[in-house]
Amino acid sequence: MTEIWQPDKLELITLNDTIASFSRLFANTVRYHHWHQCLEVLYVEEGFGVVIVDNRQYTMRPGRLFIFPPFTLHKVMVDEKAEDRYRRTIIHVDHHAVLKILRDFPQNQRRLKDLSARGGPAFVADVSDQHTHIDQLFSLYARLAGKGNLHAEQVASLLLHLFCLLPEHNAAPSDDRHAIATQVMFWLEENYREKFSLDKLAEELGKSRSYLSRRFHFETGEPIHQYLNTIRLRKACENLLHSPLSVSEVAAVVGFSDTTYFISAFKKGIGETPLQYRKNHSGLTKPA
Repeated sequence: MTEIWQPDKLELITLNDTIASFSRLFANTVRYHHWHQCLEVLYVEEGFGVVIVDNRQYTMRPGRLFIFPPFTLHKVMVDEKAEDRYRRTIIHVDHHAVLKILRDFPQNQRRLKDLSARGGPAFVADVSDQHTHIDQLFSLYARLAGKGNLHAEQVASLLLHLFCLLPEHNAAPSDDRHAIATQVMFWLEENYREKFSLDKLAEELGKSRSYLSRRFHFETGEPIHQYLNTIRLRKACENLLHSPLSVSEVAAVVGFSDTTYFISAFKKGIGETPLQYRKNHSGLTKPA
């Protein structure tokens, strides 16, 4: 059986009646792969480390901004020497609500739609040259958020100002050209439905089993099986929310051969049974 981890490993944020959440502070690193059901903006102000997203690795450093679409697996690992100096701004946004507000700003509306497309690539850019403006912008909205929930017009205004400070396209190269973890993650994305074989993976990548396992853990901070389970659970969430498949059918299409084990793994990883998840969250999302 594959490895099961503790139930606090997956961070499923649903904003419910709030349009956005705004957090600007020194914080601990998030050393596990996770996703959100909303758009996430991460701006690094202090600290260094690695962000893994879209099966690629990016250096996390001051002035680098990330935008993660809904349901995009990502992981933040801060250098242990810099953990006490890791300062970041995180904004979670109900992009559906903001898209309505931006109907009179078609270019920005299209950009937000592209950035929040489920399954789309993360946006990564170096904006240190705009730090003074971004710092002032986030300071203003941090004060507004401290007085109460931001309403849709405020969030739309925040994004309009932010978009003006960002390049049109991804402007930060990834650091994964020689990373074994990248090759493994792409392979798992293609083969997660099948019974996992470390021997087959090692053969196809032309490496030994022990080397693959050791390098993947070193580069990502987690075992291969744990990352595979995370992929399968994320795919299961998608199917539960956006397909009529039964629980046993969902288990099969995401790579679990035993339905009982799937339910147990889902409960431990997500905090709810598959049926509870479908019931509690299907009304909070909208079709892609």
